[in-house]
Formats: sequence, C-alpha cells, structure tokens
Amino acid sequence: MRLRWTLALAFVALSMVQIAVVVPLALRNLNALLVSQQEARVDQLMITVEAEAQRLQGDVRRAMDELAASQALEDVARDAAKVPAPAHVTTAATSLMTPRGLDVLALVDDTGRTLSSGHLPARLGDPDDPLFAVTRRPAKAVVATRVELSSATGLISAPAIVTARAIDYGERRVWAIGGVLLTEARAKDLSRLTGARVSIKSAGEPAGAVDGATLATAGDAPPPIITRALPVGDVASIQLSFSQADLVATRSEVLRAFLGFAGVGLLLSIILGFAVSRRITSPVEALTDAAQKIAGGTPGVKVESGSASGELKSLIDTFNRMTDDLKNATDKLVASERIAAWQEVARRLAHEIKNPLTPIRMSLETLLAASQRGPLDDRFKGLFAESARAVLEEVDRLKRIVDEFSQFARLPRPELAQHDLADVVQPVMALYTSHDGITFNVALERGGLVSIDRDQVTQVLVNLIKNAEEAMSGKTGAIHVRIKPATEVILEVEDEGPGIPENLKARLFEPYVTTKPQGTGLGLAIAQRIMQEHGGRLEVADGAKGGALFRVSLPRVSPR
Repeated sequence: MRLRWTLALAFVALSMVQIAVVVPLALRNLNALLVSQQEARVDQLMITVEAEAQRLQGDVRRAMDELAASQALEDVARDAAKVPAPAHVTTAATSLMTPRGLDVLALVDDTGRTLSSGHLPARLGDPDDPLFAVTRRPAKAVVATRVELSSATGLISAPAIVTARAIDYGERRVWAIGGVLLTEARAKDLSRLTGARVSIKSAGEPAGAVDGATLATAGDAPPPIITRALPVGDVASIQLSFSQADLVATRSEVLRAFLGFAGVGLLLSIILGFAVSRRITSPVEALTDAAQKIAGGTPGVKVESGSASGELKSLIDTFNRMTDDLKNATDKLVASERIAAWQEVARRLAHEIKNPLTPIRMSLETLLAASQRGPLDDRFKGLFAESARAVLEEVDRLKRIVDEFSQFARLPRPELAQHDLADVVQPVMALYTSHDGITFNVALERGGLVSIDRDQVTQVLVNLIKNAEEAMSGKTGAIHVRIKPATEVILEVEDEGPGIPENLKARLFEPYVTTKPQGTGLGLAIAQRIMQEHGGRLEVADGAKGGALFRVSLPRVSPR
C-alpha cells in the first residue's frame, strides 16, 4: 500500500476513534442532563400541585370562616332548637353552600344528628359519623375524609377536603362541616396547571370504596411517562403522569444531530486526511520517482521542494546535491569509459590492421630483393604474380575491417514502425535453401507485434544465419529459426555446430572478439548494439545438440 493511502487511512481511523469515544460520552452526558432537567421540571410541577392543594385548603378554610361568622348561620343555629324546626333550617345547607363554592356542607347538632345537608339532603335527621368525626379534630383543621353522595346507583363514597366550625347559641351548639369534593373538575384544573394526566384514586375504606379505583381522570400523557403521587390524607391520592415524549424527541433530535456531526466530521477527516497525506507524501513520492529514474539510468534528476518543509525540504536538498554529485561522477566515469573503450577499439583496430601489413611488407621486400639480383626473368614474373595476389587479399581484408569499423562507429538511429516479426523473418528465410549438407528448419509463430527498424533487424538476422553457416562449415545438420510470441517476442537462431567456448561467451559481443580465423569480431557487436537501440536483448546459450543458440528478445507492443 502506498504511503499516501496509509497516512490517509491513519487520519480516518484516528478521527473514527475520536468520534467513537466522544459521541457516546457526549450523548450519555446530554441524556443525563435532559433526564435531570425533566426530573427537576417534574419536581417543580409537584411543588406547584402541592401549592395548589394548600390553596384549595385555604379556600375551604376561608369559606368556612366566613360562613361561621355569617348572620344566616347564626339564624339557623337559633332556629334549630325549635320544635318542630322551621323549614328554612332543613334547606339552609344548600343555600349556604353554593354561594361560597363549597361542594359539601352539613349542619349537625352536638349529638351528630343531621339538621341540614347540602350534598345529601336525604340524610336529614340521621347521623353522619364520618363528617361528625371531623368535629373531634383540632379546631379549624382541614382534613381529608370520605363523603357519602347520592347517585343513580345509590349512595357512593367520595373523597373530600373538609373542615368544621362550631356555632353556639345559648346552651345549644350547631356544627357546620363543609369543604370541596375531589372531582373531575379538580383533576382538570390540575391537568391544565401541570400539563400532566391527573387521576384521583381511592385509597380504600370499608365504606364501599374500591381500593385503588380511579375516581376521576383528566388530561393526556403520551408514553413514556413519569408518575408521581400526592396523597390526600388516608382516603385518596392524586396521581400525576408526566409525558417524556418531548424528552425522547429531543434526545432523538440530538442523536440525529450528533450522527450528522459525526458523518460530516468523518467526511472532513477523509478529505483533510487525503489533503494532508498528499502534502506530506508528494515530496516522498517525488523522491521515490527520482530515485527510480536514477536507478533506470537517468542521472541528474532533481526534485522540486516547493511543497516540502522542515526535514523533508532538507532531505530533498540533500538528494538534489547528491544527484548533482552523482551526475558529475557518472559523466566523468562515462567519459573515462568512453576513452578507455575507444582506446581498446583503437588498440584492437591497430592490431587487426597491422596483421595484413606484415605479409604485404614481406611480399614487397621479396619483390624488391628479386629485382636487385639481375634482369627480370620468368621466375620474377611468377614471384610478382604470387606476391601481388597476396597483397590484394590483405588489402581486401583491410577494406573489410575499415568498412565494419565505420559501420560500428556510425550506426544510424533506427526508424521504428510496427511489424509482425514473422513478416520480417519470412522473406529473409525464403532466400536460404539447403546446401552442402545444411538444412533450414523454420517455425514462425505469428502475432508477435514489435516496433522495429526492419532493415536493421534484417541485418541482425542475416548476421546470425551467416555465423551459423560458418560454424557448420564442413558438417551436416540443421539451422533452426524460431519465433515465439509471449510477453516478449523471441527470435531464436540455433545451429548444430561446435558451439561457443565457455571462455568466450562472456566477451562474445565485444568488438574484435571472434572465433573465426578470418572474422573481424564486429558483426555480433553491431547486432548487440542494434538490439540495445530497439530496447531489446541479444543473448547466447548452448543449443540442444551442442551448437550455439542466439536469442533475440524484443518488447511486444499493442496495435495502433
């Protein structure tokens, strides 16, 4: 994996780790805060409910105080001792109760007998023990009790908040016991005040009430809910259900916001990671490319340090100085090698030229000595003809040496074109027929498309076949010519001659290295150079039957 991708993935992974740690922690803390705020809000609303209950008790207390001080109640207390009691006494509770906002009002004598009842007129003359028990509580105490009411199904028991006031007239005492019922209207008031679902439930008593029965309900609270209860004495409880739907919705919104933030953060981290990694790795990649070019034989490659800083800039500057030094050293080495190579070529060329000069000199000296011995006779004529033939042969040899050297020194740049190598080799091999016991075995596979100078590659092929024929001079056998298209296109020329001595294989493509008495040693050197100009290779190996195998490898190309 490239360094740029590694760094980018590291940035992304680091961001994901941070998001994975921060987001759950933030959500947990936020959820705790929201729950805490919800609990505080519910607690505050419960305080409001308690205050409302205190206000209701205060209203009952004030209403009963005002009733106890009224002239109307004093008149009832005075007339209650008369026998029979006047009619206004028996109906006084109803007329006294309604204007003062009371739901319950009973007037009883000091024995507990009902003189008048506003909430249950049918109880006239009967005792009302639950209400009369209130008179035994501390003075003006507001208490919760059960009150019997008339309904379509008969008497029912309902919770109420009541208080008792005594009215004395002479030696006679009349009790006024009044208050308010915990009805659906009270539940609606509390629901409007708190926004909760309010249920008034019975706490249960032997008076016919069902334990836990819901007496009144108002409002609505979508789930999930928090439930709180406010007891009303030992006779009932007010249950308030507060919806947590807003909390859940808020938590969902926050979660979506956090997930969106995490997604955007992750996207930004990916973009930033790639940008930063590119900025960091661009100089490193440039250094890598430059090093590969230098390794491929292109000296003096430099790297721009514009986007680098710090240690990377210092490294690039050092690399550029190193490439300058390497180029200078390479140039000097190449120049030295070129001088040494040409010195070696000159030495060998001088040696090759010197060899034919010796017989030429000897032939001329022989002719000169013969001409000085006396008149030119028939013997001199024969000697002259023989010497002239030797001189001409050596002069021809000198000409071949000079021509091949000139070709080696001035090899033209190849003019490349795309060819199927089989189309190049086939016409050449058509010129060769079996002779002197030598046959040609040709196997050319098509499809090996190469970019070559046709004339130069033909020259290489002709040179290899000529060498194979000369190696098999005086022998019988076959010369095999094959083409094998693969990742590279391979051309092989294999003979069945004596082969190449091991001590010459490593130097076979050097100028003036040859195994033939009359050879110049430049043919294979020229062929090797042609292959190098084409980006290919020329190699030698042992043949299957002991001869030499020359293998030409050329890069395969795609059709244009």
